[in-house]
Formats: sequence, C-alpha cells, structure tokens
Amino acid sequence: MSDEEENSESEFYYPNEYEFLDNGDLTETNNERVGDRENEGNSQEEIETFVKEQKSENTTKKTVSDMKTFQRYLSSISKGDKEILDLPADDLDHLLAKFFKDVRKINGDEYEPDTLSGFQRSIQRFLSDGKSPFNILEQKEFQMSRKVLAAKRKSLVQKAGKGNRPNATRSLTDEEEDKLFKSGQFGVSTPEALQRAMWWFLSLHFGFRARDESRKLRWGDVELQQDPVQDGREMLVWINERGTKTRKGQENGHQRAFQPKIYATSTERCPIKFYKLFRDHRPKEMKQPDSPFFLAVRHGSRRENSEIWYMKAPLGKNQIGKFLSAAADNAGIQRTGAKVSNHSVRKTSISRLLDASTPENFVAQLSGHKNTQSLQSYKSAGEKHQRQMSYILSRTTQEAPNLPDSVDSYHLLDNQTSTGQLMTSESAPQSSLTNSLAVTQASLDQHPGKSDVNSRAVFAGANISSISGCQFQIFNGPVKIIQESHKRRRFVIESDDED
Repeated sequence: MSDEEENSESEFYYPNEYEFLDNGDLTETNNERVGDRENEGNSQEEIETFVKEQKSENTTKKTVSDMKTFQRYLSSISKGDKEILDLPADDLDHLLAKFFKDVRKINGDEYEPDTLSGFQRSIQRFLSDGKSPFNILEQKEFQMSRKVLAAKRKSLVQKAGKGNRPNATRSLTDEEEDKLFKSGQFGVSTPEALQRAMWWFLSLHFGFRARDESRKLRWGDVELQQDPVQDGREMLVWINERGTKTRKGQENGHQRAFQPKIYATSTERCPIKFYKLFRDHRPKEMKQPDSPFFLAVRHGSRRENSEIWYMKAPLGKNQIGKFLSAAADNAGIQRTGAKVSNHSVRKTSISRLLDASTPENFVAQLSGHKNTQSLQSYKSAGEKHQRQMSYILSRTTQEAPNLPDSVDSYHLLDNQTSTGQLMTSESAPQSSLTNSLAVTQASLDQHPGKSDVNSRAVFAGANISSISGCQFQIFNGPVKIIQESHKRRRFVIESDDED
C-alpha cells in the first residue's frame, strides 16, 4: 500500500491551493480565522481560565488561604496597602524575612515549622500565577528570607517544642477496625453505616487518597466481575480512575500497572456482600454509570420506599471527608496526638501490606505511588510495633493491662521474704509457708480483677499444682527459679615424690 492510499487527503498540506491569493487576501483570511476562533469561545481569557480549572482544587484553596495570612500580617505592620506583584526584589525579600520571623496565629500561638514552609511555597505560586519574574525559592535576591525561614524553623523546634507533627494521621490497628464494626459505625443496620463500610472497603483495597478520589468516583467506575481463574469467584474491579495526585493525564505520565480488585471472602465482612446491599438500597436512577457513587442519605419520613435508603443526589464532599473521623469519634478510638482521619485508611492499607512482607513494588503499584521511595513515610512503627518494642525493653512477652499504679501492690509476702530470701519447703516451717501464702492471697483479694495479672507476675508461665519438694525465690518482679545443686565428691591424690 502506497502512502497516498494509506492516508487521506485531509492529512496532508498542499501549499498550491493558496497560490491564487495575494498577501492581502491571506492576511484577511487569517484575521477571519482568528475572529472565528474567538467567536467560538476560545478567547485568551477563556483559555487561561480553562487551564486554571485543571489545577488541584486543594492547592488553589491552600494558596488563597496562605495569602490571606500573609496579607493579615502586612496589615498588622501597616503594610497592607503594598501590592506584592509590584514590589522590587529587595523590598519583597525584606517583608518575607519579617513575615517568617514574626507571624503568629490569630490566637497568638506559633505556627508549625512545616506550615511556615508551606507559606513560602504558596507565595511563590501566587507570584507565578501573577507572572512575576521572581522565584523566592531559588533566586539569590531572596537569600536572606530563606535564611530567616531556616533559622525560625530551628528555633521553633528547639525552643517551642514544635515540629512533632501533632496533627499527623495514623493507621488503624486490627482491634480498632473490629471496634468500628462492633460499635455499628460500619455495618448494614443503617444507611450511614453501610455507606461508610463500603467506603472503607474501597479505600482500603484501592488505596484512595482522603476524600478526593471518593468524591470523583462514579457508580460505573467500579464493576462487579467474576474471576475466571477461581471458578467464577466474584470480585470488584476499579475499571475507571478519574485522575489522582500522580495521574493527571500528562503525556507519558504515570500509569497503574493493574486494575485494583477486591475479591469475595467467606467471612461475614465480605466486601461483595456489602456492595450488593449498597446497590439494592440505591434508587434505580442512581445505578447509571455516571451516577455519583456515594449518595445523600434519605432519613425517616422522606423514605417513600423502605428499601431505598439514599437520595437521588451526591453526598457532600464535607460529609465524605468526615467518614472515618466521625466514626472514630463515635467508637471512642480518637486520642490526642494520634489523629484518625480519612487518610488513616490509606496508611492502614499500605502499612498492613508492608507488615505482611508484600514486595514494595507491588504495594506501590496498588497505592499508585510513582516509586517505592515514597513508601518510606509509611514504614514508621505502628501501635502494634510500639507495644512490642515496649515489652521487649521491659523484658516481658506478656501484656499486662490495668496494672497497679504502685509497686507496693506487689509486696505479696512479708518483709523478710519479699527481699529475695531463699525459701524451700524443707527449710521453711510449714506454718511460715502457710502464712506467706495467706499474705499472698490477702494481697490478691485487695485487688479484685487483678489476681490473674498478679499471679502471672509471680509465676509467669508456670503451671503449679503443688509447692512441696521445690525450691524458689520471690522478688518484686520476674520470678527466678533456683535449682538445688548436688554436692560433688572431692578426691585428693597425694604424690609420693619427695619434692
């Protein structure tokens, strides 16, 4: 097949077709084309607006919020009339240095070090959007403000105790996940619990980021299929991803290695069972491929049909953003310095896979990370690991909940015995041994509910049916068993040498 046969005429440019036009005609034709494009809604302003609309919504909000903080500070030092885009480099650098050094929250508290660095990046985005030639992150004209920021970060850590990431999100333990289901925060009894549970399964298995991917999700993006390899076992497949932090449609951009899946299980928490229930309680009109996945809840008298739990409207993004934090509050698993938010499910997903020795490249492919180095922040010790490390350092392998606050509670025997005196059934009078056991029992009676803990502390791991014919030593802590040593015979060989 020749080139002419393979390609249509419209794919080629033929310069001779304009030979009959003079330069004036060509200019007039070009102007007409430009005018036609503008009439079609392709003005420069509209094009720029279209580009801005494709930027991250959260990044845009962050920039606006941080610039308000910068403007508030300028007003506090009588510089509120300054137009940032019109300032020369040295004036802007001076204002930035003062801002990083002195800015405070409205209540007078210091900001976190990372927040100050976030201000710096937001100001640079504002300058870039305003087509300013300045780059406060790199250019030498802004070296002083960068030094002040670095010094302020150091001061906040050393003097104010900042930088500990008090709002950092943590992963959930298996026990906390169980509590969310047992407390009814996840489940099938209410429309809220069912929708939260469905969100948990999808986020856990697909690695959703906070609320963004959940808000974009459509009913047709997740499809119920059968696995031909496992005799038709049902599975949910994420077949259509609508853009994420690492996948934005760029040419040669990052792509997932596979479509994430959730397979049916034989447990009562089978994700496929929850999906089918969620499907059955949706309005028929909201089962179309382009329908929002998460829907507003239909309460009480608004239910025309008791089987239809949801409205023909999407669930608000703020409600989606509170899925896990609200459930954690109601289940009582929130605590200071260990925040649970929607991002906790992503941390739980990745941490659980890494703890199970899943290859890191597989985990990154599921979570959507561009490279495995991004997983390092998820390798921090979780609650389970921290507990294990504590027991190792305490030289114990058993968990001891509700321990007494005072060591005195463990003075199980009289003063003489509790110091560690060796006691044997042969050497100690029976009355003394009986009295010691009575003291022990009395101490246990003073702490009802802790007898199992105290007995484990004294005879850890032992199965004792009798104490006759044995020898042991009791301390206020781990038990040390002392075995009686047998006397050895000594033979003296005398030499008959005269030396």
